[in-house]
Amino acid sequence: MSRVRILVASEFVMLAGLLALVGISYAIEAIFSVDTPIEVRPISALVIALAPALLWLASFHLRELREAAPKGHVVPTFLFGAFVAGPSAAFIIDLSAHSFEPALNFSSMALERWIYAIAIAGMAQELAVYLVVRYSLYTSPAFDEPIDGLVYMSAAGIGFASYESYQLLQATGGEIFLSAAVSQSAITTLGHASFAGIMGLAMAHAKFSFARHVHRSTALVVGLLAAAILNGTYHAIMDSLSAQDLNSSLWKRASFGFGFAAGAFLLTAILVRGLLESPPPAQKAADE
Repeated sequence: MSRVRILVASEFVMLAGLLALVGISYAIEAIFSVDTPIEVRPISALVIALAPALLWLASFHLRELREAAPKGHVVPTFLFGAFVAGPSAAFIIDLSAHSFEPALNFSSMALERWIYAIAIAGMAQELAVYLVVRYSLYTSPAFDEPIDGLVYMSAAGIGFASYESYQLLQATGGEIFLSAAVSQSAITTLGHASFAGIMGLAMAHAKFSFARHVHRSTALVVGLLAAAILNGTYHAIMDSLSAQDLNSSLWKRASFGFGFAAGAFLLTAILVRGLLESPPPAQKAADE
């Protein structure tokens, strides 16, 4: 089994596992007639935020041990995403929030909020994830085949998602329904893994393509813009649903979130098929 197939299998295991985690959380609430929010302490918030990420990391690592020679950079990249990209993007967004405060006061569906969600928040998040891979592994011998772009960017994106999920759970004020907490964490992980994965495919094209430099640079810009647009659109609509009636918005958020994130995930999986159907290009002599 090639590393491409290992990754694809791990992604689908994660998707199935996330659906199972959400189903279990709803089942627990139904069986034990839990109709009140649970208290979310820092440790429980950390467990819920990390559960989807650990599912993907364990699946990928076990399959890689069995089928290929592990490169050993996936977990460190995940940690870079959580402890470097996450806080960096949060700092930039907080710094810009004051300047764009008028836009944030508009209706949740106003054009100004969409511009902020995509051009500021979405771009800051995806750029932070991209930079931790670009300046840690892009020029490394460990980045020696196209699929590595998707692997490392997905790992960084999932690390970022863990950071964001933890912050969202902490922002609830200490109480949230178990099903809502697990759903939020699962949706956030699936979404950021997919957004980063699209950027990873662009990064792989830029590194291994024999096209001219301008074409490879354009691929990076297009990949970053695509990831930022998907990210910003996702968050803008989720914020819009949050502004509605709380009792109905939970189901709407969960339904839209899974639908959007799953759509981005399937788009990434379709694009990855190109890697399965084409032979790996030769390593370029010089890295950027």
